[in-house]
Amino acid sequence: MQRMNEREEFVVTFLPSGKQIACTVGEELIESARRHGIRIAADCGGRGRCRSCTVRIEGAVTETVAPLSSGFTAEEVAAGWHRACQVRLVGPCTVHVPARTSASAVSLGQDDGPAVVPIQAPVLVPSERKGYWSRGEALVGPVAGGNALGLAVDLGTTNIAAALVDMSSGQVVATGAIANSQSVYGADVVSRLTQAVRDSSLAREMQRAAVRAIAELAGQLAGGAMESIAEVAVVGNSVMQHLLLGLPLESLATAPYRPYLLGDSDLLCSDLGFQFADGAWLHFGPNIASFIGSDHVVALLEIMVDPPPGRWLLMDIGTNTEISLYDGARLRSASCASGPAFEGGVLTCGIRAVPGAVTSVHIENEKVNLQTIGQVEPLGICGSGVISLVSELLRCGAINARGRLSAAHPCVRERERHREFVLTDQNKSGALPLVFTQDDIRAVQLAKAAIRTGLDLLLAETGVGEDAVERFVIAGAFGKYLDVHAALAIGLLPPVSSSRIVQVGNAAGAGVRRILVCANARAKARALARESQYLELATHPGFHHTFARRAAF
Repeated sequence: MQRMNEREEFVVTFLPSGKQIACTVGEELIESARRHGIRIAADCGGRGRCRSCTVRIEGAVTETVAPLSSGFTAEEVAAGWHRACQVRLVGPCTVHVPARTSASAVSLGQDDGPAVVPIQAPVLVPSERKGYWSRGEALVGPVAGGNALGLAVDLGTTNIAAALVDMSSGQVVATGAIANSQSVYGADVVSRLTQAVRDSSLAREMQRAAVRAIAELAGQLAGGAMESIAEVAVVGNSVMQHLLLGLPLESLATAPYRPYLLGDSDLLCSDLGFQFADGAWLHFGPNIASFIGSDHVVALLEIMVDPPPGRWLLMDIGTNTEISLYDGARLRSASCASGPAFEGGVLTCGIRAVPGAVTSVHIENEKVNLQTIGQVEPLGICGSGVISLVSELLRCGAINARGRLSAAHPCVRERERHREFVLTDQNKSGALPLVFTQDDIRAVQLAKAAIRTGLDLLLAETGVGEDAVERFVIAGAFGKYLDVHAALAIGLLPPVSSSRIVQVGNAAGAGVRRILVCANARAKARALARESQYLELATHPGFHHTFARRAAF
């Protein structure tokens, strides 16, 4: 085949959208799509370690920058299935983007929190100058409509949730959420951090992506009246904080993993490019440690408004799981690098919480019953579905306690170098079958082991046994929809009565509303971050032994 001149442009067509873009020889497909606003997931950050960016390409006009056979069968490769992040373009082609690959996350469980936020010491007070508001010695305004509104933002790795709040009354005016557009650079913070450190231009683009998403959400909530927003409060993990504020990342990315900034910070919104009221400030909450961010701090703040009796433990399960234990006198906290398996990332057919995501599974002989978000055709499996599925695989004997798939089960099949459990073999949209592989089970085991190790070591260091903890509080949007019985069945949670497990939803989203409007709440958040004792798990002498033991179901 005659090669094209590397400078010559050609057209690539994306289906089902029908969008056509101009490309040049040697471009990576995923980068070309990203540049033209075509959504293709990249949960592993484009490193070829997952199949979230799977597409089917017509026209033998691609070159690979890494072997494509891993994870695909010979038939799938022959049919044109590729990872978009591992393909370079050499000529005109048609790219079929499955719904699973292009789906955006939805805002399930993001709007938890009080309808009216109590204010003991207001952050903003009316100024003598009409239309202006005082923030200490600073002046904010003119504020559109004269009534100052604040924006409380939970800057999550997957979703960005926000509430618009009246800064005088504490009344929540509107709530909403939007997908974090940084996800095209990786589903987890480590992927994004690695890329940002390697290429400073990507760090700046991730910062712009976060600013654009927050501004878009603010515009939706305020009905376009951006000048009515006079104060912004943001919480998130330390990586999200450093990316949004444009802080140096190197010390956060290398051992001993120290953040450039640990405490809270304030800066003018205009410094980040926000077009809110003149003089509006952005307050970013404090962190406890490198990977225990301000989102966990304000979740603790929210829990302590009406704390559980006696000893209690707070868990926010996600790509990075934060755990805090109150032993009756003090707080201790730990961070578990649980990875994105419980958020759909890195799994063969993993997906975020989108319409079509499998949330619950029931297996009866050869029949697999699936429940999906929106009750539509299953596209992939999200975190709650993963936990439900693994518990069902254990119950029906499809896997043993070591996580090994049984070849004897009718839904298990051999595929070249691995076994997989078939959830759906046919797909109306023409996508690949929905399966759960042996490697997927291993990923879940590693995530579970990381979380249980953190919990075990935190209890051991505090001298508190599982039976002495009165309440296990599960926070976060994912935790809100977690099947507690399934989580107990796979050993994600200790073997305690389900009556001692409380699901509180997005406590971080509720807590950030408090620090938005109230100076006293900000002071309490600073005190919590400062007083919580951090347990470093990676260097703990019992880490490896506990981790290995907890990998089994």
